[in-house]
Formats: sequence, C-alpha cells, structure tokens
Amino acid sequence: MQLTRLSLHPLRHTLLAALGLVACGPIDKTTAGDDSGTSSAGTTAATATDPGTSNPTTAGPGTDSAGTDSAGTHPTTAATDSDPTGELTTANPETGSEGTTGGDDTGAPACDTVATPADQAFTDPPVPSGFERCNDGILHRLEKRACETPATPDSCTDNMLGGCMSAADCTDKPNGSCQQDMIFGGFTESTCSCVYGCATDEDCGQGQICRCAGDGLGLYTECIEAGCTQDSDCPDGELCGLSPDICAPGGFLTACTTPADLCDGDGACMNPPCMFQKDHWECANAACGRPFVVDCEALVAPVTARDDWRAVLLTPSPVAPELAAELAAHWTHIGQLEHASVAAFARFVLQLLGVGAPPSLVLAAQQALADEVEHARLAFGLASLYAGVGVGPGPLAIPAASTTTTTELAALVDAVIREACVGETLAAFEAREAAAQSEVPAVRAALTKIADDEMRHAELGWRFVQWALTRADVGAQARATFAAAIAEARSGVARDALAGAAPQLRAHGVVDAPLRAEIWAQGLREVIEPCAAALLTVPRAA
Repeated sequence: MQLTRLSLHPLRHTLLAALGLVACGPIDKTTAGDDSGTSSAGTTAATATDPGTSNPTTAGPGTDSAGTDSAGTHPTTAATDSDPTGELTTANPETGSEGTTGGDDTGAPACDTVATPADQAFTDPPVPSGFERCNDGILHRLEKRACETPATPDSCTDNMLGGCMSAADCTDKPNGSCQQDMIFGGFTESTCSCVYGCATDEDCGQGQICRCAGDGLGLYTECIEAGCTQDSDCPDGELCGLSPDICAPGGFLTACTTPADLCDGDGACMNPPCMFQKDHWECANAACGRPFVVDCEALVAPVTARDDWRAVLLTPSPVAPELAAELAAHWTHIGQLEHASVAAFARFVLQLLGVGAPPSLVLAAQQALADEVEHARLAFGLASLYAGVGVGPGPLAIPAASTTTTTELAALVDAVIREACVGETLAAFEAREAAAQSEVPAVRAALTKIADDEMRHAELGWRFVQWALTRADVGAQARATFAAAIAEARSGVARDALAGAAPQLRAHGVVDAPLRAEIWAQGLREVIEPCAAALLTVPRAA
C-alpha cells in the first residue's frame, strides 16, 4: 500500500519554520527502506546540528519494523520488537516443558475453532506460556505456566543518559536484567532500565501474576497487575484477557471479559487494540484532537439525542444502511473526542498561565479551544446525517482531580510532547490523508478544516516545548519523553499494519488500520523525528 497523495516534506518545513529552526538546514538522507521492508522513495531529515545519524535499516527499536510487540511494550535492540533475540518459533500446542505448572481450567470457555497458543520467548524447544487466542479474539490466560526464562536476556546497548548497562547492575531483586527503554530513531542518546522477572505467580505481589515474555505477550518476563489469574477465575463463558495499559507504554493488566464488552479482539476494532477500560473491553481508537486525560483515563461525554451540536453540512449521498450505521458510529466517536478536546484546551490555558507562558501561547490555546468546538460540531453533524437523527454530547463528567491544573513545567512538557508534538501531529496527518481519500464533498470539507486546525494545534505544542527549554533544564526529560512517545507510536504502527483493510470506508473519509500505519510511520520518519532532533539541539538560553 502506498500513500500516493500524502507528501509531508512541506509540512516538516512549515513546522521547522514555525519553530524558527529553518536555519538548522534540514538535510535529506535517502532512507534504505520503509515499513514494508521495500525501498522507499521518501526521505528522512536530519539537521546540520544533529549530533548523530539515523539508520532506518537497523533492526530493532526506532526503526519502522512491523515486528513491534502488539501489546505496546517498549522496544529493545531486537531482531524484531516482539522478540529480542529473533528466536521466537511458531506456536506448538503439543509442546510441554519441565517446570511448567498447569492450572485448573474448569469453567473456561472452549474455542469454536482451534486455539492459537502464545509460546514463551527465549526457550528452545518452544514452551507454552499459558496464554492463547481463540478465534482470532482476545489473548487470554487459559492456565498458569511457569516462565522458563525468569531473567530476560539483557538488551541495553546505549545508556548515555544513565541507567544500567547489564544484569550485573540490576541486583535489587531476583531475576534482574538491563533493558533498552528509550530509543529515538538513532537521533539522540538513550537510557536503560532494570527489569525484574519472575518464574511463577508466587514470585509476584498481591493482585499480580507472572507473565512470560513472548510474541504478543511482552518483551520481557515480569509481574503485571491482574484482575484475574486464569480463565477459570471469570464468570462462566468469559475469558481472562491480557490488555495493554494506555497510561504506561509497555504496561499490561489482565481482566475478565464481560457481557458489556464492545469488542472481542483486535479484529473487531476499526482502530485496534481491543483493551480493558474501567469495567469492560472496548476498542482504543485513535484520538482525534487532544485527549482530556484525568488520572490516566481519557474522558469523553456520553452521547445523547440533540440537534444543537450539529454543524450545517451538505447531505452526503445515501449509502447502504449497514455502512451508514458504521459511519454514524465512527463520527459519533470522533465528535466525543473533539468535544473532550475543548475541556483539554480549557485546562491548558490555565496551565499556561500557571507556568508564566507568553501571551502568544495563551492566545493560541484559546483559539484552539474554539477550533475544537467547531470540530465537534462538524463530527456530530456528520454523525447525525448518517444516523438520520440528531446526535450530540451529554454532560461531560469532570472529576475534581481535573480542576487542579498542573503548574509544574516539567510535568507539562511531558504531557504536551505526548499529546501535541506526537499525538496531534500524527492526528493532523491522518485527517489530511482522510480528506484526500474521501469522495464525499461534505466529509472532505470537514476533514480539511480539521486537518488544518490540528496542524496549528500541534505547532502550538512544539512552540510551548521550545519555550520551556529556554526556561528550565528539561532537555534530558524532553529527549526521554519524545523517545517513549515515538516508541509507543511505532508499536501502534506495527499492530495496525497487520490488521485487515477496509477500503470501502476510505472513500467516506475513514482511515482504516493499515492506512493509519502508513501515515504514522511516514509522519514519524519524515516530520516528528527530524523536527524533534532539531528542537533538542538548540542550546538553552542563559
């Protein structure tokens, strides 16, 4: 799949210009490969002041390999992101191993078809992990199994920003190893952290289980939070699923599936993964606009029947009822996200005032707030047209915690890098490509406006970080946060690249998972990485 309409080089130049960094002189370097492993006609930029170079052909973290762990763990210097040694083998349900402990699976639901087990990494021959996937659904823990390799092999190759170098530095607990946890495309220094593994659930604390390393499971063996230990802990007919953690890249937890679930696996999601949120499983979906996050949870308002939040739009041509329902659901969700962004920018205005930001940034944040109101109206307008009835937001429940705004500059830099410099920049590229793909005039017009506005919102985030770098010694933290956010985005690229395409939706301005993978990979490579490298090489003002 190629993005014949998407060219990001002018956007990179525009962003660098907005930051006053054109003088850094972006130098195009021909990339050796793209995310599919084929030769790419695109280029990746470094700057004249860039202390290092990028090598996109090197396997491992920071590259565009499609082998990233599907659950979103942090990358390592691996042959593939889901297998640090390149030695994972195909699943073998018949293979056992001494030292494994079978659990009681009484009451566990049976698969309608053959289950696909997830094997442990770093074992030869392969050993089952106790997790399996039924009918291409949620990865779930059928039974307890001991991990054959409690201490994951070291992966640290660059700890210039600190941390461990080998397992010899990780002795606070048993089964220590040193893992590369911050990789930034080869542009900047990195860090390594100690990870402490386990052999059985008994090695972990209360409310935790021992999850082995493995393809789809994680890059290293570790104790994770557990709402259930195996399928038999769950109500009859439900599974003990493994969910990625939206607050911590590389984090996981287990939770039982429920009758209220909105998905039963990544294949059921237009925008995977299928993950546990609060009390049920639902598709994560890509955020459009800046999320309103409170206590690590992205909040949105419930949907209600109303007409005052719908913008006046040209009526799209009639579509089949099933497709209309799918499009109505899509635009309703986008409307909820854009509506929540209004609250996010309202809080950001207060945060800017709290850290003494210049008036230009405060004014830009106020304008962004107004833009998000219009984005929500556009999205709810399209949702209403496809649904045939007025759709709008109900009251947004705002917890007391959200009224206490962060005025710590370092914490605000961390949030803005993740949500704006990476998240909103990618969202702008996605909206731009969606507009180009759309064959529906009303949808194309709405997406074009959203894309233009989101690019300005992203620029606001970059400008804020640039200003913050002149006010405090947060350069090392900014590097680490960019690294983590980019690594998390690359994990999403690898996951989405493996999902099924939905070309019938693209004509209606909906970006499916494989197309999103192309957009994000190109955006990371051609814009976010070189712009971040340029930004971070500017000396701090005295």
